[in-house]
Amino acid sequence: MATTIGKSSPKRLSNSIEASGPLTLPRLMFLLLLGALIVVLHETFRFPLNLPGRHGIEAMGLLVFGRLICTYRWSATIVAFSAATTAFAFGSSGHDGWSGPILDLAPGVFVDLVVMAIPALRDRLVLALPVFVALAFATKPLMRFAGAEWLGMHFGSLRHGVLYPISTHLMFGFAGALVAVLMWLAWARVSHNQRDS
Repeated sequence: MATTIGKSSPKRLSNSIEASGPLTLPRLMFLLLLGALIVVLHETFRFPLNLPGRHGIEAMGLLVFGRLICTYRWSATIVAFSAATTAFAFGSSGHDGWSGPILDLAPGVFVDLVVMAIPALRDRLVLALPVFVALAFATKPLMRFAGAEWLGMHFGSLRHGVLYPISTHLMFGFAGALVAVLMWLAWARVSHNQRDS
């Protein structure tokens, strides 16, 4: 059963047909494009801050936007899968090596599983997403830490311990998700007003 946004109240902004809908071929292509765009921005955009997780602003923003425009239960996973396969295809895994695609996929899967596991979130998805996306993005340093401990892998972001990158991933993930939610709400408001006029 597809996850709906704003299902309980037809007057809510998030019920806009234009702003969110079922998985169609055009929406699928758009979700795949969002995932590829995550990789392109990661490779081309340089933040002046050298903090772990700084690319979570654009990556989690695009992931959330994809989750909101499509009511399909695995929409965030589709965006994350597209990012993972694009990074792998173009050798953009960077310092994560072979584990890069897994780290790219994890936040999308986490978000979709949380939404499916907690039905009450479905009607409050817009409000809850920044918090859960921040937690989802923080899975990356946790998995890096596990790889370092169990597999002997080395990650520069862990040189000061695991708490520092977790905190920055939480911060950047939340910020990116919040920006995406605000942009989507503005789009939903415009779509709602156009439909009613």
